[in-house]
Amino acid sequence: MIDHLLETTKYLGLFISLGAFMIGLKLNKKYPYAFMNPLLIGTILVIGLILALDIEVAVFQKSAQVLSDLLTPATICLAVPVYRQFKILRDNSRVVLISCIAGMISGLITIIGLALVLQMSKITTLSTLARSITMAIALDTTELIGGIVGIIVAGVIFAGIFGTVVSSLIFRIFKIEEPIAKGLALGAASHAMGTAESLKAGELQGAMSSLAMVVSGVMMVGLVPLAALFVQ
Repeated sequence: MIDHLLETTKYLGLFISLGAFMIGLKLNKKYPYAFMNPLLIGTILVIGLILALDIEVAVFQKSAQVLSDLLTPATICLAVPVYRQFKILRDNSRVVLISCIAGMISGLITIIGLALVLQMSKITTLSTLARSITMAIALDTTELIGGIVGIIVAGVIFAGIFGTVVSSLIFRIFKIEEPIAKGLALGAASHAMGTAESLKAGELQGAMSSLAMVVSGVMMVGLVPLAALFVQ
């Protein structure tokens, strides 16, 4: 019944997704805690609905396809805050490069190390290497090295949500207050979701996060195939 409704109503999945996110926003405003992240709440609500109503994932995904189609244009639009803060970004170019290199290499080492400890299969390891970069780049990179697209989608989403949820706590523990440092950390670790969170804090932090996301993505296009060779 629901599957048929999703197939015949072109944008029902889109409205369900947006509705779940709006509920997350309202809960976040009422209970402003790190774990009350709108993306996390919306994701849980949609997953719960799919499980409760036994909806075919492929059918729901097709009904909400427009959200996926907007992913790349939305990423490109992040060039606006980067342009506005170009002088500051240029003055901190060395910091940006060093931060992104450190973030990407440490991320790959962590994944490979966990794969060895947990005895993960080769295909699973390959499918998680690109989890720290934005979805548009991660999908193509994972396909290139022979990974499973479904796994990397889950990995990218988890990395983004986890980073936005715990970032405020980490910044508080280590007393990180510099917006440039916060932006670079969120952009490199949590890609587009981290950038969206950074933009809420200010344009400078958002611009740094956007730049870190782009630079990290470009770097990972070269680093992931090299890491894949080590895994194989």
